[in-house]
Amino acid sequence: MKKIVLIVCVLFASTQTNAQHFHASGTVIEDYSKNPLPGATIQIKDRPTTAVTDQDGKFRMYANPGDVLIIRFIGFLSKEVIVPEAEEELIIYLKENATLLSEVEVVGALGISRSAKELGSSSKIVESEELNQGKVVNPIFGLSGKVAGLRINMYDSKVDPAAQVVLRGNRSLQRSSGIDGRNPNEPIYVVDGVPIPDISRLNPNDIESITVLKGANAAALYGSEGVNGALMITTKRGTKGKGQVRVSNTTTFSNVYLLPEAQTVYGQGNNGVYSPVTFESWGPAFDGSMQPFGTPLPDGTQPMVLFAAPERDNRLNLFQQGLNLQNDVSFSGGDDISTYFLSAQHVRQTGIIPDDKNERVNLRFNGSRNFGKLRTSYNINFINNRKDVTPDGPWISAYRFPANFDYDLIRNWQDPNSPGNPNNYFIPNGSWLRNPYFLIDNIRQTNQQQILNGKIEFSYQVTPWMEILYRAGMYASMDEIRNTTNKYEAPGTRNTPGSVNDQSLTYRRFNSDLIMSIKKDIGTVSNRLLIGHNLRTDYRKQHNVAATNLLYTDIFNQSSRVGELTGGSSLSEQRSLAVYAEYVAGYKDLLYLTFTGRNDWISTLSKENRSFFYPGISASFIASEAIPAIRQQRKISYTKLYASWNKTGNVTLSPYQLNNPYSQLNGFPFGNTVGFLPGLTNPNPGILPEFVTSYELGLQVGLFNHRLYLDAAYVYTDSDGQISNANVSRATGYNAMLVNSGRVTNNIIELTLSGDVVRNMEWTWNMGFNFTYTNNMVRELYGGADFRQNFRQSYAFVGHQFPTLWVSDYQRDPQGRVVVDAETGDPLVAEENVILGPMVPPYIFGLSTQVNYKGFTLAAQFESRLGGWFYSETVPPMYEFGTHPITAQYGREAFVWPNSVIEVSPGEYVENTELLTSGGGKEFWTRQGAVQSNTAAKADFFKLRELNLSYSLPPAVVDRMGFLSEASLGLVATNLFIIRHKDNNIGDPEYLYNNTDGYYSFRQLPPMRTYGMTFLASF
Repeated sequence: MKKIVLIVCVLFASTQTNAQHFHASGTVIEDYSKNPLPGATIQIKDRPTTAVTDQDGKFRMYANPGDVLIIRFIGFLSKEVIVPEAEEELIIYLKENATLLSEVEVVGALGISRSAKELGSSSKIVESEELNQGKVVNPIFGLSGKVAGLRINMYDSKVDPAAQVVLRGNRSLQRSSGIDGRNPNEPIYVVDGVPIPDISRLNPNDIESITVLKGANAAALYGSEGVNGALMITTKRGTKGKGQVRVSNTTTFSNVYLLPEAQTVYGQGNNGVYSPVTFESWGPAFDGSMQPFGTPLPDGTQPMVLFAAPERDNRLNLFQQGLNLQNDVSFSGGDDISTYFLSAQHVRQTGIIPDDKNERVNLRFNGSRNFGKLRTSYNINFINNRKDVTPDGPWISAYRFPANFDYDLIRNWQDPNSPGNPNNYFIPNGSWLRNPYFLIDNIRQTNQQQILNGKIEFSYQVTPWMEILYRAGMYASMDEIRNTTNKYEAPGTRNTPGSVNDQSLTYRRFNSDLIMSIKKDIGTVSNRLLIGHNLRTDYRKQHNVAATNLLYTDIFNQSSRVGELTGGSSLSEQRSLAVYAEYVAGYKDLLYLTFTGRNDWISTLSKENRSFFYPGISASFIASEAIPAIRQQRKISYTKLYASWNKTGNVTLSPYQLNNPYSQLNGFPFGNTVGFLPGLTNPNPGILPEFVTSYELGLQVGLFNHRLYLDAAYVYTDSDGQISNANVSRATGYNAMLVNSGRVTNNIIELTLSGDVVRNMEWTWNMGFNFTYTNNMVRELYGGADFRQNFRQSYAFVGHQFPTLWVSDYQRDPQGRVVVDAETGDPLVAEENVILGPMVPPYIFGLSTQVNYKGFTLAAQFESRLGGWFYSETVPPMYEFGTHPITAQYGREAFVWPNSVIEVSPGEYVENTELLTSGGGKEFWTRQGAVQSNTAAKADFFKLRELNLSYSLPPAVVDRMGFLSEASLGLVATNLFIIRHKDNNIGDPEYLYNNTDGYYSFRQLPPMRTYGMTFLASF
């Protein structure tokens, strides 16, 4: 306890270093040009004490005579200098290491590290510090806005929200997931060389780095799974030396914000008359009086409410402040032959909806040991996650209720004399319009998920030029899900039947690779050949047992029921085999050619078609090494050109989808006869894989002594032969058929800039910028069709981006003005729907900044998305029930529709200045809410995703304390603000629903922001 108090005190009041130290000072100079090197780091060997040179290349720091100073600068060879006995000015020359940048190691396909200079495609490494800048619980959200070409969307603000991940645009028109649960457009996730279906449960603090391999070109050796790119996760491991213990805590609070705008002029009632027994806001204007609410209670009292809209949005009272606690501890160390890393994390979250909670325990052990030529590594990760939420309901009614709705009045629903009790509730409606607190307490979903994930790897050095590696990994998850509705007996629609549905979902995946790697230099040509074999098996079992009419309150047992049980079970299994090869030839470390090939055998295809081969080729050219004129340009530190071509097979079928299932139908064809009916989709055993052809051209440049980096890429992908269902004549006996049809292309431009704005002895200021433009286009659909529906208002249109928002709209003249009925003055609805635009923003910008000053670090991450549209299901009911602002804009009287015209003859229009609408009440506005263009908005936004302000204990203080090696304290926040398009008063356009971009469901919660503090110490 005394040590902890000492750490905290020192964080706020550190003293100067020991008086026995004296100043070591000097200048760091580039050996070639004799120019000073600002931003070079000077560290005392075997100690954390460091300094940074200023703009003149000078430094000054505390040191002892005889200390060894290590001088480092990116792009230059490091140098060691001994501190002299006397305080004298040091002049230190650094020689450029022209190959340093190209020697950066990236985790490539199959989890094998390789030099970045070899890669013929773009990649991005996100280190642990950058990933955990926002202290997120789900590591996927730590990548938002940080990688060009990577788009991450949150589904909603429920506790433990899900995420959608897409790299370089949508390639598939399908929305259904495969046996492993991944979206057809989702990248593959690889943890320490082993593919797994999901990384959302990983402890972000266990992750050393995430390498984003963009597109099929970089992940070609993963075959169909790698067609959408790869996220290569490397977890932490121990290192040789003294063991280290790290403890950390992050405590953040979540608050809802950005609720859809609502009117505050009119209260509950109908036709301008107050009614205590309706939830609709078609009553009179608020006047500040006290009005009855509902009917008299059983004790004879009449609940009253203030008939006035409060200054603070009453809907906020439905929500609570969420809490997120993360506690971590890890132990690591090692010696010459073995290493270890052991970590434990406990996460506890309470949601913004009362009683919603999530708890997670994460345990990990990573180890390695060498036995001469045999190197072994192994890890195991156990996760237990328990979630308890109300699945739907509370928020659905909130945006339909009047502005003065008193949530405190109905909170105590269990009291028989409470206005919130179902027998006394002011409206008898069932379903989502019941008391939201009753829904919270009585309709629950619990999900206990256990995940066991691990791998073992053996690598044997047969000869100095040959290595054989075997890696096996297992991923297993078990979900126990219970949905319950508590029985509550009441008359009529106030009655709530009890129900229970117990579900179990088991998923297992085994993956193994046997790889032989040969490296041999012949003269100036380096050669590396990799030959491998892959085996993957997936198994999924799902069953449920449900009862829908329970006998008793608070007893959720299927045996205590009226009626029959319902439920079912399903088993599915999938297997794939593959052989693959990669050959890399390098010439003088300045030109590299890479050839890849893979052949898959996949069980979901028919025997005749399940074997398919696909090749790839890439090249990289280190121009700064090959062309002397570039090297002589001292402002150019590094230049690389790269290009690639790849053709990858992709199979989006589920197991047994090419079989025709028969379903049992009792009483068919008559009496008690048991009959079976075939499925209505022709399975078409002739289905082939869809093929994605990818091209990429890129440039990487380092400028101004490595202070500025540029990575630019152009990418083209062509996805042909899409596997999808197509409508067919019912005369065939089917209404749909599985076909290879449909073609989607992507033209993509990516740009990444990063560099140091300021870099001197006291300050460093780094900024990064990334930009992505995606021109996604549907080229062909089955049978020459012009469009097909994706989900509700989401469509695929030939010649347009996918998905496209297609909605009903008003008739308009050539100038875009609304045409009104010449008699009623009401706007006319067009006979044909209109295309508003893409539901995925084609333009995405990311901006990061980090400032370091004397132990203080301020880091921020911004993101902007432009050019898209989104559709919200919350708006139509707000029109219908009178809560939308526009329903109060004209005083609920007839008015002249703004910017409207009257068609006086075909094609001839005159401006409407006098003709009023037929009314301004419920009937009129309900019709307008049904016009879908009124419930759509531009999805443009600019938001502050992450903000982190931290202070680290000075190295001199850490040295003197002895037991401590690192300590920091910080403030952290996410989603602090968002700037939206002026027409968007609905919510956060980033949210999505049911795997559908740009779609905002009526059941989704509004967005939330988080803020709190974090603490870390190492011993």
